[in-house]
Amino acid sequence: MTDAKVQEVYAGVYLVYLPLPGKPTIVNVYLLHGAGEWALVDTGLNTRDSLAALDAALARVGCRPEALRTILCTHHHPDHFGASGPLKARTGATVWISPPEHASAGFYRVRDRPDEATAFFIRHGLPMERFGRVPTPGEWWGSMYMPAEPDASLEDGAVLTVAGFEIDVVTTPGHTAGHCVFRLRREGALIVGDHLLPKITPHVGVYPGGPRDPLGDFLDSQRKVQGVEAQLVLPAHGGVYRDHRHRAAQIIQHHEYRLREIRDAVSRRPLTAYAAAQAAFGFDADAPLAMQFPATFETLAHLEHLCVRGHVVREDGAAETRYRATGAGAALPPGVD
Repeated sequence: MTDAKVQEVYAGVYLVYLPLPGKPTIVNVYLLHGAGEWALVDTGLNTRDSLAALDAALARVGCRPEALRTILCTHHHPDHFGASGPLKARTGATVWISPPEHASAGFYRVRDRPDEATAFFIRHGLPMERFGRVPTPGEWWGSMYMPAEPDASLEDGAVLTVAGFEIDVVTTPGHTAGHCVFRLRREGALIVGDHLLPKITPHVGVYPGGPRDPLGDFLDSQRKVQGVEAQLVLPAHGGVYRDHRHRAAQIIQHHEYRLREIRDAVSRRPLTAYAAAQAAFGFDADAPLAMQFPATFETLAHLEHLCVRGHVVREDGAAETRYRATGAGAALPPGVD
C-alpha cells in the first residue's frame, strides 16, 4: 500500500501530502474529523498516485470513504479540484466551491483553443508563429482534471458547520477570481489554499475573459486576511506556519517591488507585455513555454494594475497593445494605490 503521508496539525485536523507531477511536487489537502463525520479541503489531481496516497491517508486516520461527507475547494485549479468528480462519485460527498470558480472550471477542459485566445496572445506580443502548436490546458491536463458539478456555493461571510467545525468562508480573489480561504473558528486555524504560501507567491495573471485587474484584487485580498484572527496557517504548498499578517505584508512588498521593476521596463519605450516580461524575468524566445506564458500573463497583471494606479498607460494599436510609463524615468512611490 502507498505510504500515507499524514500529519495531525490540530485535534481533528489532518494535513495530507499528495504528489504532483511537476513543481511544486506536493499539494497539501486537509481532512477534518468531528461529530462522526469527515470532510476534505481540496482534492489533489485525478492521478493514480494521488488517489492512492489519499486512500492510504484515509486508511491511516480511520476514515471509510463513505464517511467523507463534505468536500470544500479553495479554487478550481487542477491540484485543488481535479479529483473532485471521482471522489464525489465514490463517496457521495457534497461538493462546495464558489460561483466564480465553478464558472472557471471549464478552462482546463477545453481541447480546442478559441480564436479569441490566440488573438489575445498575439496582441500582447507572444510570438505564436515561432512557438508552433501550443497544447491547450485541456490537452495538457487531460484525465488528471475531472471536476465535479458542485452541490453548493461558497459565499463570502458564510459560516458553515462541517464535520463538527464552525468554518468562516472568506473570499480572497486574485490568484483566481473566486479563491476562498477557510477559518476554523474555535481552533483559530486558517486553511489558505494558494493565497498565503509561506515561501513562494502564487501566480496572478490576466487572461482572456478574466478580471482586468486581478493584481489589485489580490493585494486587496492580502489586506483583507490581515484583518482575520488566526494563530495557525495551513497552506496548500509548504509547511504550516504562524503570523499570517507578516506573510501577507511580505507578499504585498514583493509585488510593490515587481511593480516598480516592470514600470522601469516600460519607462524607456512602449513595450508589449511579452517584451516587458522578457526584461523583468530575463528570458528569451528559446526559454521553456511553461515559463514564457505565465511570466507574460503575470507581467500583464502588473501592467494593468499600474494603469489603474496611473503610472502606466495602455496604447492599443491595430495589431498589438503596448504599455508606456507616464513621465519617463519617474520613480514609482512604494505602497501608493
